[in-house]
Amino acid sequence: MKNEKVVYLHTLKNSTMKKLFLTTLLFLAPCFCFAQNDEGEDVNVDDRGISFKAPDYQLIKEAISDSNGEYYYPRLLERLSKGDTTLDINDVRCIYYGYALQPGFAPYHRLDEMDEIRSILFGDAEPSKSDFEKVVKLSDKALAEKPTELPIYYYRLIGCHYSYGESDPRTLVARYLFDIMSDAVYSSGNGSREAPFHLSSVMHSYFIMDMNNLRIKYQTLANVNGRMCDVFPLEENELGIDSLFFDINECIKIWDKSFGSHSEATVAEAGTQLELPLGTHFIIKLEGDLEDEDSEFEVVKMESYDEVLPDFHDLGLFVDSAEANTIEGYFCRVKFGDSEKVVLIFKSWIEGVANFDTDIRSVNGGWEETSNSGIFPKVEMTEIWDTSYDKLRISNIRKGK
Repeated sequence: MKNEKVVYLHTLKNSTMKKLFLTTLLFLAPCFCFAQNDEGEDVNVDDRGISFKAPDYQLIKEAISDSNGEYYYPRLLERLSKGDTTLDINDVRCIYYGYALQPGFAPYHRLDEMDEIRSILFGDAEPSKSDFEKVVKLSDKALAEKPTELPIYYYRLIGCHYSYGESDPRTLVARYLFDIMSDAVYSSGNGSREAPFHLSSVMHSYFIMDMNNLRIKYQTLANVNGRMCDVFPLEENELGIDSLFFDINECIKIWDKSFGSHSEATVAEAGTQLELPLGTHFIIKLEGDLEDEDSEFEVVKMESYDEVLPDFHDLGLFVDSAEANTIEGYFCRVKFGDSEKVVLIFKSWIEGVANFDTDIRSVNGGWEETSNSGIFPKVEMTEIWDTSYDKLRISNIRKGK
């Protein structure tokens, strides 16, 4: 059965981009046909008649590891890099989900080209033909490093559209690759709790929701049938969808290894020290009242946060009220003029002023003590460093003097 398509206008800041209509796959629209394939024959069909199948990671691993087999991973990647339009949905499912099974899988790695591409396409200035050609070149470079980066396929299609024309063979190939890479994701579920979409990158969920004009109320993490899912309750929308579920279990496995302990959804043992890799959103909760030294706390939440904050003001990162005795924070990057900085930005719902110790690790591995301004109730606090640091240690939370 042929996939149904819908026309979607992606709203962007400049007038040229607003005119671009792209054929994009909404998650309510696809109807995939999985005949006998290497993942088995069991296919679910929901009440809208949409067929989907969760990836069987073990079978995919076996298929892409067989050097004599049809789905041997290096050969699939070679075909993809050449723009082979004979790649079918099973081939690309093996590429997309097989990427999460590679030894060097890094789901939270940030592509340097992403920011430059977005600044061209979404900036205030009207992109020129040479700008769009640059987008194509940057996209090719990014996809050579990370061949499953769904947003890059979209940006590359935009670049080709305006560089070569809508009917140019290069644009048609770019459209095909974006469509089929999207198909691979949409074929994995229907976004429900029972059948979440499976992702090889946490950030792809935001791209999918943006492409479908869906706005989130908040994000939470849930253990669904033994697998970790990002859950997004949604604002009212034309599609009538209350929440979306995204299976990010393969990403969480890597995150767990970096921490060497618990998953994001569990509560850690009480302690007095926390180490945060750059790109982390966290919530901690004091075990009791503030002590004069080393108040114990537990980790309520810890997850990747790969965004670069636009500035220090009105970021909308925190709610007006939260659970008592908690601190929520982000250790991430922030735009600072024409450059970037590393920032710890947090808000406390602890009664009273508190002090704490911070040590920061340089990229070359050396730790050093660093100062901070303390903790004040219901006030956003910010600490700033240059980009030569990649890890932060918080310890000895104590009653303020």
